[in-house]
Amino acid sequence: MMPRIGEHPGLVAATTAALLAVTLLCGCPPPAAPESGSPTVASTSGGQAPSDGVHASASVQEGSYGDRENGIPVGAYFGLTGAQAVFGQDSAKAMILALEEMEAADWNGGPSIHLILQDDRCKTEDVGLILNKLINDDEVVAVVGELASSLSLVGAPICQEEGVPMLSPSSTNPEVTKKGDFIFRTCFTDQQQGYACAKFAFENLEARRAAILYPGDNDYSVGLANDFTAAFGRLGGEIVLSQGWGKDQQDFSVELDRAKQQEPDVLFVPCYYDDSGQLASQARKRGLDIPIVGGDGWDSPDVDAIGKEATNNCFFANHYSKADESPIVQSFVKSYEKRWGEAPSAMAATAYDGVRILVQAIRSVSDPRDRLAVRDALAATSGFEGVTGTITIDEDRNATKSAVILELRDGEQTFVDTVQPDVP
Repeated sequence: MMPRIGEHPGLVAATTAALLAVTLLCGCPPPAAPESGSPTVASTSGGQAPSDGVHASASVQEGSYGDRENGIPVGAYFGLTGAQAVFGQDSAKAMILALEEMEAADWNGGPSIHLILQDDRCKTEDVGLILNKLINDDEVVAVVGELASSLSLVGAPICQEEGVPMLSPSSTNPEVTKKGDFIFRTCFTDQQQGYACAKFAFENLEARRAAILYPGDNDYSVGLANDFTAAFGRLGGEIVLSQGWGKDQQDFSVELDRAKQQEPDVLFVPCYYDDSGQLASQARKRGLDIPIVGGDGWDSPDVDAIGKEATNNCFFANHYSKADESPIVQSFVKSYEKRWGEAPSAMAATAYDGVRILVQAIRSVSDPRDRLAVRDALAATSGFEGVTGTITIDEDRNATKSAVILELRDGEQTFVDTVQPDVP
């Protein structure tokens, strides 16, 4: 029997409180989990999604996928609903596609996989309850998640204490993998991303004075702001303002006016897509027509939908470009579009690579249910050819890789440059 989170009094109390809150608020039991087979696909337009899952407005719901009876159980916790649900939906769809492809091709041989998707609603308070279920009730061998650094920082200590490998495909905050030797990432870190943004601003945009605006309650944003600050300074630039905004803030006029008074050459805004389009629109209305640079959290069509023409002259760092002509990228893009009826985002690409690396590790060990053996196999990952680049896990369980810079132009993402991860 695996050690249970229930043996830890603090988590028991948190879990009990969460369950009581759900019961009181909802007044009814949760819906039953779907049976084995394809996860539930709901149509956001109100109609029923086709049985093959191809639907431009389809969304994936939490539940089971794959061989429920005999497959090796793998958990995943994403925000399938909530503030950044686009990221969770894209990642879940990419994981489903990757597993379908691997099963069809008997990729690397080995056992089948039973994927258990859980929706944390993009809320840190849901993470403990979900991991309790995945680790103890489902007895997963490993966990994929979270996507947002703030939620990964909650989940990582739990997985570490329970000896369950956790692989985040897109949490860039350096602190995530510092939680222990069972915690991995397959994306670049904020240090690498911050350097890429700073180098692009300093060299390509010839900026020497930068103002930084960011949500002060978000670990991802605060960390990336700090890393940009350090890198821009090393390159010879000056940070003329670094200003955080409050939780759920929608009006950025005070922060933007302060930035404008400092006469910066560039505005760096490390936030998620639900804020970036709005901020860009408000910046242009207040006469800030300078370039705006962001991180990978900007990657969503919602940025242009909200910001419209205000997002012209905006740039952001990302994990890959769907315009990359390499065969592995174009194969992924075509397969994803055929399966889901929409273009894959960078979050989809990182999740696709992440689950393939995890399945490769599971299928490479003699006992695929041995969590320690899977952990060791993940740590040995070297030269994996992924959609987002060649991935090798280093001694700190991070992936060192390049970043791409994309420009938003008339509602389209345009490739600008690749920045190698040679952090000074």
